Amino acid sequence: MKHFKLAPVVVALCLVTSMPAHAQFGNFFQNLKNSLSGSTAKEPELPTNAAITPEQVKERATAFAEKTTGKMSNASSLKPMLERLYLEGERNATLNVQRIGLAALHLGELELAGKMFEVATNRIEMVYADNPEAQKAKSLWTAEKVKDYKGEPYERAMAHYYRGLVFAAKADFQNARAMFKQAEYQDTVAESEVYGSDFGLMPYMAGWASFCDGNAQLAKDYLSQAVKGDTTYEMISVDKPLLVLFETGRAPKKIGAGQHKEALKFESYELPVSRAVKACENAKSCPVSSFQQGADIGFQATTRGGRPFDTILNGKASFKEGADTVGKVADTVGAVGVNLAAQTGNSDAAMIGLVGMFAGLVAKEVSKATAAQADIREWEQLPNLVWVGTGSNTSTAETLAVTLGSSTRQAKRLVNTSQCQLYLGRDSNVSVLDRVEGAIETGVHKRDPIFRREMEDLLNGGA
Repeated sequence: MKHFKLAPVVVALCLVTSMPAHAQFGNFFQNLKNSLSGSTAKEPELPTNAAITPEQVKERATAFAEKTTGKMSNASSLKPMLERLYLEGERNATLNVQRIGLAALHLGELELAGKMFEVATNRIEMVYADNPEAQKAKSLWTAEKVKDYKGEPYERAMAHYYRGLVFAAKADFQNARAMFKQAEYQDTVAESEVYGSDFGLMPYMAGWASFCDGNAQLAKDYLSQAVKGDTTYEMISVDKPLLVLFETGRAPKKIGAGQHKEALKFESYELPVSRAVKACENAKSCPVSSFQQGADIGFQATTRGGRPFDTILNGKASFKEGADTVGKVADTVGAVGVNLAAQTGNSDAAMIGLVGMFAGLVAKEVSKATAAQADIREWEQLPNLVWVGTGSNTSTAETLAVTLGSSTRQAKRLVNTSQCQLYLGRDSNVSVLDRVEGAIETGVHKRDPIFRREMEDLLNGGA
């Protein structure tokens, strides 16, 4: 319907000026708007622990980081992350332990990496596991809308993936397989919806763990699942003794879009695209002669079940093919009523028109007043692409040189058993592993003192 002109609106207003109730619409509407804005402008802060000052918290954070890294030979880059974990407390706990876990994994600090990813995945599964208890927890957690970080599906999937790699490094292939399977599940479940799986890397890794565990048939079954999600895996073997995983680029950045920054969108980093070509021991020996793109994390971030979306609103993806017309109904009803009043002089029609228009305006203002800003906290260390290469023979080298066009980067051996080997590497953007972006958000959660004690007990056996 075409927009009505100003004249009919004036006529309709004149027709109903004798109705005292209408004179109250403007004041009532403004009061309602102000009330909504005032009640939702700022969430109340949770109380801090009054028994300890902010300066003491900072001192303890420094001591905590020093003690945690004291016996590590190459972990100085972890200290700022550990301090942040202690200072920010409960609200960013899952995000911070993921950051520490991934940096520790690439540094070869497997004990710390394992503990951090255990904390992360346990927290995630409290809300996003495939069981009735988690579903109940998710309904309560979502309803509160004052959330500690749990991440988007692709971030939760990668937390389980990296924990699976830690298990594999310890030759615990059954638990590694369980983590890779859970990683696939996490990619399919959002706050309010479940989608099909298309993250081929995860079932492939479950198959690889099965092969390493001596179960060739199960390995093939998981490979078939990987192919269903990503046909690239038709070209990748799951039963070779040598596997190299090489990460390049950065996963897309989260941004808040919309009038109130209420919509979550993703923005790609402008970085050169690096392609892994081969992995060599030396100039004459290259046990991995080619790589395939095994995962596109950016694609996983911006799709649900393979379907691209524009934004994420209140935990629900807004797909490109969708049409958002329902919200216009009230305005349409109002316009019809007002135009009818202008044509017929019917005051009842004018009343209906104004009520419809008023309802539409109220709905819009309620939406504006209650819309929370999108959660743009992100696991900024994640790569954009994961390259997969396999070899028919194992290697005696602790590192392999991975060729990326005209340059090379190192992949370190992570798994070394009689059945299989795995090397893991990262391109020139590895610097993101020890850099956390954004200012520290000092914790104000009532559980912060308890959480800090838990971390001290976990990592240092108590303060």
